[in-house]
Amino acid sequence: MSGIKTGSIIGKDAFMQRIASRLGRPAPLLVPPPRAVAGVPEHYAQIGLSEQERIEQFCANWTALTGTVWIVPESEAAQQVPALVRQVCAERGIGRAVRWDRPELDGWPLDAVLGEAGVTVLRWREDGAAEDSGAEEGAAGAALTGDRDQAPNGWNRRSPLLRSAEQCRLGIVWADYAVANTGTLVLLAQGGQGRSVSLLPDALFAVFRADRLAARMGEVFEAIRSRYPDSASIPSSINFVTGPSRSSDIENDLTVGIHGPGSVYAVILAAT
Repeated sequence: MSGIKTGSIIGKDAFMQRIASRLGRPAPLLVPPPRAVAGVPEHYAQIGLSEQERIEQFCANWTALTGTVWIVPESEAAQQVPALVRQVCAERGIGRAVRWDRPELDGWPLDAVLGEAGVTVLRWREDGAAEDSGAEEGAAGAALTGDRDQAPNGWNRRSPLLRSAEQCRLGIVWADYAVANTGTLVLLAQGGQGRSVSLLPDALFAVFRADRLAARMGEVFEAIRSRYPDSASIPSSINFVTGPSRSSDIENDLTVGIHGPGSVYAVILAAT
């Protein structure tokens, strides 16, 4: 065989032998080592973080991943959050946004503030209807829809809601949980909380309460299991968003935004 030295060992045995050698063992173990602890080691589980420490840790990890984060007093959320979304839209030249149909977002003048800035807001409705609010769709968007209607690739057979969402450049979500030590948002897709809202647009804007910020991933899994004890009630998907989408699958060349949003923003609502 060309390229292989005479007498060289290849395959699984050689691979395991190399690992054993690196660990200082003469040969691979024949039986698995005993495992006295299942799950999180006790010393790690006992590490406790205050809410302020969790916030600081999330902010450090989120910004290290090139995300932007703001801490807003919950009592001021109705004024500050819409203003921040409007600021992002203005800075990025965004004219269309899609958001989750959540009561928390409905309680703020989000659609009105964006509408005043000329931004069309699409609400992801559970019934699948495409309902825009705010400014009218621009001529470029309308032309795009018309062109795709004539395309033979089946795009025009998609639901009106999905077709409209695909033209939005900003997705706005209410994160159910977040994880401090990885800088991760946890999004539960169900009903008016379509996963396409966090996957299709160029940018993602997420809001969550500080009391939903866990220190470790395991705490979130426990909370979800407790909240949805049976498989029939669990959301259709649970998405973990750790910074912008990125991939190095092709020749180890890092590409940002290839499988989802390339820019991410988060607002933490802190109790006052």
